[in-house]
Amino acid sequence: MKTLKIFVLMLAAAGLSLSSCQKNDSEIMTESVSKSLGVQLQAVNNTYSFGIGTKALKTATLKWDTCQMYVSRVHLTATKEQGDTLATEFSLDLKFKNSKLADLFSANSLLGDVTLPAGLYDKISIQIQSDKKDAGTAPVFYLAGNYTNASGIVTPIAIVVNKDLKFKASAKDSVQLNTAADYTALFQLDLSNAISNGKITEADLDKASLTNGKIIISENSNKEVYEKFFKRVLNLDAFQHKAFKKANEKDNDEKDKD
Repeated sequence: MKTLKIFVLMLAAAGLSLSSCQKNDSEIMTESVSKSLGVQLQAVNNTYSFGIGTKALKTATLKWDTCQMYVSRVHLTATKEQGDTLATEFSLDLKFKNSKLADLFSANSLLGDVTLPAGLYDKISIQIQSDKKDAGTAPVFYLAGNYTNASGIVTPIAIVVNKDLKFKASAKDSVQLNTAADYTALFQLDLSNAISNGKITEADLDKASLTNGKIIISENSNKEVYEKFFKRVLNLDAFQHKAFKKANEKDNDEKDKD
């Protein structure tokens, strides 16, 4: 049996449906040949320049060094092709015993395995839920680093989200789960696109208020910028499917190294 790593700690329930046929967990796990379908969440492009496309000699930059998110549960569906007319849909609810803190900058945050019968799978989708009650006093989502303005002044910055979050994403490719290699379905949050799509500007950060010398963007501090980030960045489609990669295969889009 091969395994694919996913951002889950415990398999809470798994169901299989084909027409009126229903299979339980043990029936799925005892298929003659089994493989695993995994999900990895990752944040990429941790450096952003506000001067791209301008004639400015000096531009402001953001450099993120921390990106963390509590994950409460993952719901995964995958359709197994069985000829021109038949398809089997797997629907799995994946829960953490306790909400798990995921380091989205780590290439090795591997939190569990899910096993499926071997075969060709497409129409793979995930829903990720982060519940504030599971995070306790910690932020549900935390992004931190440094903001350097056009004059070269460096100010620490942090985006703190203390609300329930929900994301969904669909794989753009199919995957064959009967090869010798393990695979991971990689879903990424592009931080550079997030800032530009969120329309967060250099002016927003230059005029931001400081708390003990730090730019804190939250429900209670610099709320206008927070609303941009929360509504335009941390939306349902924030994570995009990047690829199915073989186990132990290095990513091309890892966080920038100093």
